Amino acid sequence: MEDHLNRALRELPRERAREGFTHRVLARLDREDRPSVWMRPRLVFATAALMAVMASAGVLQYRADQRQEEARRVLRELRSEHESLKQEFESLSAPPVVYVGGNEQVDLVVDLSRVQGASF
Repeated sequence: MEDHLNRALRELPRERAREGFTHRVLARLDREDRPSVWMRPRLVFATAALMAVMASAGVLQYRADQRQEEARRVLRELRSEHESLKQEFESLSAPPVVYVGGNEQVDLVVDLSRVQGASF
């Protein structure tokens, strides 16, 4: 069977290149000034993909900058509030007073600055 196939293949006529085939191929290879037609869509696609990636990176950077600025604003507000609370606490650091107890009519409070030997 294999011999039959080989014999049939040998009996087929040989294909020959058309007249001027070699000349056309070499001329086409020599043309360096024009990109081939199949490269243009790929170049356009690659350029569009690169532009999309760059635009996405720009948007992400812009959003990151916005979040960072918001975080700085919140931090400034927290520091301002902390400073305000600190000043209020320092203004309240008068001699200590202790609530001892009481009822609905009377509250008992001891001013420790008037107690001898009290340390605070």
